[in-house]
Amino acid sequence: MVRQRAVDPERALDVFLQGALLAMLASGTVAAALAGALDQAGMVAGAAALAARLAQLAGWARFTISRRWATGATACYLLFVPADYFLISHAVIPATVHVIVVAAALKLLSARSGRDSAVLGLIGFAGMLAAAFHATSLTFLLLLMLFWAATLAALASAEIRGAMRGPATAGGALGIGRRLGLLTGAAGASGLALTVALFFVVPRTARVALERLMPGAQRVSGFAPEITLGQPGEIRPSSTPVLHVRFADGEPRAGLHWRGTALAEFDGRRWYNSPRGGTVLRAGESGYVQLVSDDQRRRPGPRSFYEVLLDGGSEYLFLAGLPENVRLSSDLLVRTPSGGVKLPFGQNEELRYVVYSYLGAGGAVDEVPSRLSSEDRYFHLRLPPMDSRTAELARAITAGDGDDDARARSIERYLRTHFAYSLDPVESDSRDPLAEFLFERRKGHCEYFASAMAVMLRQLWIPSRVATGYLGGTANPFTGLLVVRASDAHAWVEAWIPAQGWTTYDPTPVGEERAGAGGLWSQLGLYLDAGETFWQEWVVGYDLDRQLTLAFQVDQSRRRGAPWLQRNWKRLAGAWRATAGSLSLQAGKAGIAAVLLLLALVVLLRWRIAAALSRRRAGGPGEALQAAHEAARLYRRMLAAMHKRGFEKAPCQTAGEFAAGVRQSEAAPLVAEFTARYHALRYGQEPEQAARLALVLRQIEALPR
Repeated sequence: MVRQRAVDPERALDVFLQGALLAMLASGTVAAALAGALDQAGMVAGAAALAARLAQLAGWARFTISRRWATGATACYLLFVPADYFLISHAVIPATVHVIVVAAALKLLSARSGRDSAVLGLIGFAGMLAAAFHATSLTFLLLLMLFWAATLAALASAEIRGAMRGPATAGGALGIGRRLGLLTGAAGASGLALTVALFFVVPRTARVALERLMPGAQRVSGFAPEITLGQPGEIRPSSTPVLHVRFADGEPRAGLHWRGTALAEFDGRRWYNSPRGGTVLRAGESGYVQLVSDDQRRRPGPRSFYEVLLDGGSEYLFLAGLPENVRLSSDLLVRTPSGGVKLPFGQNEELRYVVYSYLGAGGAVDEVPSRLSSEDRYFHLRLPPMDSRTAELARAITAGDGDDDARARSIERYLRTHFAYSLDPVESDSRDPLAEFLFERRKGHCEYFASAMAVMLRQLWIPSRVATGYLGGTANPFTGLLVVRASDAHAWVEAWIPAQGWTTYDPTPVGEERAGAGGLWSQLGLYLDAGETFWQEWVVGYDLDRQLTLAFQVDQSRRRGAPWLQRNWKRLAGAWRATAGSLSLQAGKAGIAAVLLLLALVVLLRWRIAAALSRRRAGGPGEALQAAHEAARLYRRMLAAMHKRGFEKAPCQTAGEFAAGVRQSEAAPLVAEFTARYHALRYGQEPEQAARLALVLRQIEALPR
């Protein structure tokens, strides 16, 4: 015979409650990490605490942390905060986040009371709130759904546990039902309101303000309309998608430079553009904004037609090649003097636009005028006082080259082969970061490579500027789209070459950080991006254009299928007539079987309901089970009270043997009476013993220790 281990309902319910709290904390922590609110140290500490708590609940590890020890550890960590600030975080906000993460981890591992559970729930909610300032993606919505489901489970289990620990009453079950019903209704309504507030309101109104008010020591990769060299702090790559590109021929093109703007002014540390106005362009009758002349449109060469979905946050459009026509919801566009294309009033929402671009050889990004004006030429040659070694290096690299394009290619090739790509942070603030890059560090990211080449070209009297945008992207085979992420942000060089115009050069070598990563995580990321794309296109961005696209696809499928049906309708009709008789016979048999099964289910259900009603009228096993739970709970309290008074029940002792072993004059008769009434309540099914049992327990707890 197999012996089944008795399960303590109260213990099982407490484990369920702690599991729900763990799910709340896990969803909040993951959401905060994906949104960038946690750095690497915070993510490691949070993951370790969650794993340790999971091991506790699953029984894989048996350790406990007392409140006193947790409080002492938190106080000790506060002494470490200055070292964290000066050696690790280098900023107030990350150091404060580390304190919160450590305190939350210790609270998680030492939680005992209902108040501790409430604190853990609030910490999980704080993580979701921090993520809501940055997230509008489908991933955040899924994490929010998980968080709210865990919250409902925690609240419901806490209510049931409280009812089990209270006095047993005849109307207790109905009272619990009413409270759970009210709790579920209130939680559902508040959950809907919270979802709307966090998912649709907070990210769009508070994200920009929060980023400006709380800049961190870490910089997240992404497009920026300015470049500042020599900034201390680590650049953290972000996998957030910023562009989704659909090409008309269905084949995503990798390796393209998605140009946002170009920076022409340099003060020794910073590339920027002073306000210089721009040309306002209006859409024609076709809805397209023409960006080039008719001569350029007649220019022979390869072209590409593509659609771009741009995430909010940039006023610039990101375009590949030489854009000739652009169509978007706005009728106005601004062409900047540096060749960028942007919206006149900026944008913070997602933007969809269609582009027709010229992809001619040579990397041309502008029409080819007859010459560059003297004013523009001087403007793109200006430099502040520079280290003399930079000009000497430029002349040494290009010695023997014939024209400007050859000199530019030599500098591009030299930087690619003699320097290393790296995202390592700059250790100290340098007066001349470009000279430090060229002659000391000899490694850096794309901003240093582009700046070095642009400066050396200007010292050779070749007009140049630094272009910023994105490079490449990843083709998603599940959607057929090219996915460009924030980590693909890039800077390169545009130089004025006679007879070619502004031409693209990219001196940055391909390093490990820029090389695409494959494997399981990359594949999983493509799956998530496919789901995100579907969500954005067919849920968030479902408008008239999407409806027309869907209708067009359905119509195309109908048109492709109609000729096949016309050719094969006779064969299909003959096959249908041949199988119609057998199908109808099988359908008749299936219908008779379904009716008989339904009758059997009705009879069985009616019999079960009658049996349940008879058990309820007879006081049945439900009442006995409730009495047994109450007796076990009170007995555990009695053992705890006797433990405080020096009496410990051995695992091998029965309740009667333990009572017989208590020989103290004051406690002995009370323990004996309690044990007798405990047996009557738990095994004799005498619910009336519960009141007297509780009274004897209070007398035992009142005894002196």
